Amino acid sequence: MENQYKEIFSRNIGIIKESEQEKLRKSTIAIAGVGSVGGLLAERLIRVGVERMKITDPGTFKHSHFNRQFGASMSSLGNNKADAISRQIQDINPQAKIQIDTTGIITEADAIRFVSGSDLVVDGMDLGLFNQSIWLQKTARQHGKYYLFACPVGFGALVVIFSPQGMTLEEYDNLPSNVDLTNIREIQVPLERVVPIIPSYAPVTTHKALKEMYTGDGPLPSLSIGVGLASILAANEVINIILQKRDVAVAPRYTYIDLLDRKFIVGKIS
Repeated sequence: MENQYKEIFSRNIGIIKESEQEKLRKSTIAIAGVGSVGGLLAERLIRVGVERMKITDPGTFKHSHFNRQFGASMSSLGNNKADAISRQIQDINPQAKIQIDTTGIITEADAIRFVSGSDLVVDGMDLGLFNQSIWLQKTARQHGKYYLFACPVGFGALVVIFSPQGMTLEEYDNLPSNVDLTNIREIQVPLERVVPIIPSYAPVTTHKALKEMYTGDGPLPSLSIGVGLASILAANEVINIILQKRDVAVAPRYTYIDLLDRKFIVGKIS
């Protein structure tokens, strides 16, 4: 088994050290939501040598997911996302230890259970689930863990990282610290907090779709390019946090890349 692991990930060595590879192997990454960004993130992390993951998602794969979600295919249609992703990534590394939860982060208790035992938490849930994301970030903070979210924006992507000692997600979203998380309709997050840069090519209908998504009245347009880029950005930051290759740009800073607009921005929410 040991030799098999070394053979599978031998091509990593030279870019990362053997000691760093072992550190990745022993890390436990918790990913909430494994449809779009989270599913491909799990695949990227398994290929870099992360061997322990906790994944949760209550959703099932539908035809409308085929345009962008790693696990979506005719063979997985109707299957739970966490279960399907687990099977796919364990087919890459059979030694991987994947804990599956098909409940999702529905309550604060779910967040506590999910974060426990992890080294780092990634939020891949839908952008409109602000209460669930806040529960997740609060719990990660209480456990002294980094939390990050990444989201696709057309041909681009955004990633924001929260240090356990830094800005809270409520502060980033410009919400009061005592916001009622049991009433999602009461949570109004300014659009510029979630998507601080709107692509030049985005039509006016995209702005409307973003607002409808917040109220649950419509889906958000999404491309496989942006989803893939968001997953890569998230994977890169996960690896950097674990291996400490460079400083971590934490909130209120964010990293935004758009391939069509040819933009790379490390910005700051004011």
